[in-house]
Amino acid sequence: MGVTTVTVRRPSPALLIALLALFVALGGPAQARRLINGQDIRKGSVRSRQVKDHTLSTRDLRRSAVRSLRATPAKSITTAKLADGAVTSAQLGDAAVTPGKMAAGAVTGAAVADGSLTGADILDGTLSTQDVARYAGRFRVLPEDIGTIQPHACWHGEPRGLAPELAGADISQDAVFVAPRGGFDEQTTAFSWRTSAPNPADPGAVTRFVIALCNVTNAAYTAPAGGLAFSYVVFDIP
Repeated sequence: MGVTTVTVRRPSPALLIALLALFVALGGPAQARRLINGQDIRKGSVRSRQVKDHTLSTRDLRRSAVRSLRATPAKSITTAKLADGAVTSAQLGDAAVTPGKMAAGAVTGAAVADGSLTGADILDGTLSTQDVARYAGRFRVLPEDIGTIQPHACWHGEPRGLAPELAGADISQDAVFVAPRGGFDEQTTAFSWRTSAPNPADPGAVTRFVIALCNVTNAAYTAPAGGLAFSYVVFDIP
């Protein structure tokens, strides 16, 4: 059997350098990941551009940072950022909304459910007759309308041009309250009022109320020069 002789050539310097470079290229990053930790990185040297997008999660942040991110800054949510109907009474704390937090005219009758308000919800002294009455106003009876009322006699008449008449309203079944305002002397004159019933002969006639002035003295009565002023309120009776 013959013997074959193999001659191994000594690698050249260039080949050795190439092999060393390949070793470093393949093992360097893995070795770096194993050897470099947070203590080897100078504080403040890593910025946002060195961090790959979308690689951080909440577990990488401090708890205080997470809480601050989840918290809603004061006054950051405005009406423009709320969808219509997004905030209901269930999202509001008790007594959270006060009159000082609402713009004037922000709440209208359409926004208040029928029967949702009681007397306890209304601030004392805030309602006027226009808020609770069907009609309200003033009128004056002139001296020439009354003329002279003889002793123990009465005069009666219907005030004209008042709100119920102008609206064409039927107030025959309503409650009407009339009170004198000035120039009325209860020592000489008494007055009363009643609603006038619709005229069956004229179905389109507007009902009004009638007032009566009675002279309670033994002398003739003449109204003062300025006449007699009255206030009236018409309440709707269901």
